[in-house]
Amino acid sequence: MGNRFVELEEDIRAAAESVTGEFMTLERLSGVGGLGVILISGARGHAIVKYPVRQEAAFYRSWAPVVQQSGLGVPDVYAQGEIQGQPWILMEALDSLLGPPYHGRLTDMTSYLAQLHMIEWDEMSFITGEPLPVRPVDLSSQDIQDAAMLWPTEVKEYLVHLLYLPWPTLPNERRLVSGDPNPTNWGLRASGQLVLFDWSEVAWSHPAYDLAVICGGIPEVALVGEVVDAYLNRADAPRATQSRDEWVAWVITARLVAFVWFAAWWTRGQLTEAAQPGLTMLRDGLVDWIGAVRPAVTDFLT
Repeated sequence: MGNRFVELEEDIRAAAESVTGEFMTLERLSGVGGLGVILISGARGHAIVKYPVRQEAAFYRSWAPVVQQSGLGVPDVYAQGEIQGQPWILMEALDSLLGPPYHGRLTDMTSYLAQLHMIEWDEMSFITGEPLPVRPVDLSSQDIQDAAMLWPTEVKEYLVHLLYLPWPTLPNERRLVSGDPNPTNWGLRASGQLVLFDWSEVAWSHPAYDLAVICGGIPEVALVGEVVDAYLNRADAPRATQSRDEWVAWVITARLVAFVWFAAWWTRGQLTEAAQPGLTMLRDGLVDWIGAVRPAVTDFLT
């Protein structure tokens, strides 16, 4: 449903009308973080206005062309700028979203990620645009303490104990990761090309972080193994010499880190109310999940 109360700044409106023609509807789309995404429908078509975090704005300015040159789908950008220090992007509205069941597209998504992860920081030093963050996949004491605030007192102490146990240490790799390739962040062009459209968590990091996110929900070890198998079956996956089981342990660890970061972001006021379903999932299931997956990582502790 269109929202007549959505307002667009003059510069954005002018750029959008050059793409869509006269506006028919403006619809604010929901999200768990950031200032928002607006779908514009006009006489000549559709476009998206997004108010991104700075690292996503930097990605579209300097790094999206590199990803596209690899043959991977990224939304086309029509215009980009800042208003009073807040970045904005006018971009392509995809023909359709990748809806459930997602399992049937697992091979396609992991193939995309394997190709993305071949882009290494050392090879990109020639790019002089804005830098992307480097994100080690590990937890600080502050992350743990902030995240634990989500749980009641009778659970918090035990959860903190579990989080301070030894967990596998991921190698300090710097490969380009989406940071949030969860199955709801993919779309399709009319040509059938798969497009990853949310780059708000883009960074240089270990590929296991993306695989952890693509698992979705609170994954069983079997599902993590299925995702790892699909990924490592790609000839261009950055496998090095590690075993399949070690990759499973890394992905489980990265999923745990992602859960803790998510809870900590809520405590710090970085998420919107749209995050509540995910937070409820964590409150109800994280402690039991840690107990279930712990045996799969114990052979790879350092």
